[in-house]
Amino acid sequence: MNSRPILLIFTDSVALPRKHDSGMILWNETYIAKIKASYPEYEVINMSFGGASIKDLRTQVNYYKILNPDIVLLQCGIVDASPRAYGRIEMEIIKKMRIFRLTKPFVSFLRKYRSHHYASPKEFEQKLVEFKTALNPKRFLAISIIPASKEYEAILPGVTKSIFTYNAILKKHTDDFIVLDQIPREGILKDHHHINAIGQNYIFEQLQKKIGI
Repeated sequence: MNSRPILLIFTDSVALPRKHDSGMILWNETYIAKIKASYPEYEVINMSFGGASIKDLRTQVNYYKILNPDIVLLQCGIVDASPRAYGRIEMEIIKKMRIFRLTKPFVSFLRKYRSHHYASPKEFEQKLVEFKTALNPKRFLAISIIPASKEYEAILPGVTKSIFTYNAILKKHTDDFIVLDQIPREGILKDHHHINAIGQNYIFEQLQKKIGI
């Protein structure tokens, strides 16, 4: 039987290593790797799912709840908060029929006025509560969605308000909420929501203050 307390981390692709325009984020530069290296007294287990909605993360919980984690750390939300022109099923149809060129001219208009979400605020909150209830940790922490820049708002009209809404839901249902409002802009990549080594280290430093380990 494992005597070390378990810290279970669920994330989307923000926490993962990746190539980007100006270089690469290595695994040992991610905040997950830094936690594992810095706190060997904890059994740190992570499940990272690129492009994951809260619905996707919820489907994985049954594989991990048997661990009876002491602490759960969740980082997700931008996939759900981002206003979109088309839903996932619609996108699959568009790809299958190879008609992206025909639909592309309507993307900006539909994204602004349709503002589709992979999980609506109501669905997001429902799945978040299910996620927390199923894992039932002693402490449940969440990392906020990175705030939108003016440039990101120009690309995705409405994303600033949407991020605020989804962050409020995360904060409501967590014991500790790690706010990223002061994350250095130079720590954010050109896509406005992924982060480089500077951003990863900033999150790690905020977790050190909040996680209590």
